[in-house]
Amino acid sequence: MSALTRAEQLELVRLAARAPSVHNVQPARWRFREDGVVELHRALERELPVADPSRRDVRQSLGAAFEGMALALSLRGLALGAPAFPAKGAAPARAGLELVASARIEPGGASDPLAEHLERRRAFRGRFERASEAEFAALRAHFASAPDVRLVFGTSALDELARRYDRASYGFLSRPDYWAEFFRWCRYLRSHEDYARDGLNGECLALSTPERVAASVLMRPAVFAVLKRLGLARPLVSEGAQLRSGAAVLFFCPRRALDFFDVGRRFHRLWLELTALGFHACPLSALADSQTEGATLEREQHVPEDRQLLNAMRLGPIRREPVAQSPRLPVHELLLD
Repeated sequence: MSALTRAEQLELVRLAARAPSVHNVQPARWRFREDGVVELHRALERELPVADPSRRDVRQSLGAAFEGMALALSLRGLALGAPAFPAKGAAPARAGLELVASARIEPGGASDPLAEHLERRRAFRGRFERASEAEFAALRAHFASAPDVRLVFGTSALDELARRYDRASYGFLSRPDYWAEFFRWCRYLRSHEDYARDGLNGECLALSTPERVAASVLMRPAVFAVLKRLGLARPLVSEGAQLRSGAAVLFFCPRRALDFFDVGRRFHRLWLELTALGFHACPLSALADSQTEGATLEREQHVPEDRQLLNAMRLGPIRREPVAQSPRLPVHELLLD
């Protein structure tokens, strides 16, 4: 195949960068070699040592980015081969980077039907509108035979999950070290230097202008600690109302033996499937990350022993377009020379 131009490489990287990543830290970096191989690297400073000490979530984010590249290439009639992983303990190719995987770009790939939804996928953190019976039916039908998906419907079930989610979430957010790290990736005001680059900004958090101003003060770790002592912090971070507004909660239960890189690839495709069905989603990671809630939900959802609950999402129909698109780093920063 002929070599890709730099403009083509930048466009491929731009589309691949639309993949979800934990807290929108965007760890993926790319290098196109002259021999037709593309390399995926991890930016070492893009991690969450408190919330993700094992880098499990970062590895899933990198897998999602790899799948995004495969989808982007398919739009050009190209295919991305199976990923080759470097030997464990391999030295970084350059300072601040770690080679994660490489794969050969091959001609003749068919366009993946999910690729057209790469730029429509959104994490919507506001309240959903009610789903129609036809939308409920489409959701049930699509995932009826998906072994890694469990769906929960119904007002009473969502109400119970809302209480459990808020409890699990606050269990993490009430930890000073966890909250400080989370706050570091929040950009409530447009004046924040990274508002349009990464992290979770005010628009993507679905906050009104007064809420953004209030959050920029009340969510500061020192202020939040005082509110916690006064018993006022929990309502500030509650997402119960948003969860109750959803059409359903989806539990993602991949095989335990699956590498987290491949888990990320599947998770990206799963979210794009939801987008194609006309749904937005918002992760409820605390339900899976909490050992207590995660184990309880695995029993309640009859998850087989060879599978594990790794994430949950609340779902709602797409009606109020455009929903805010999460920021991304400038594409030239993601492409290595």
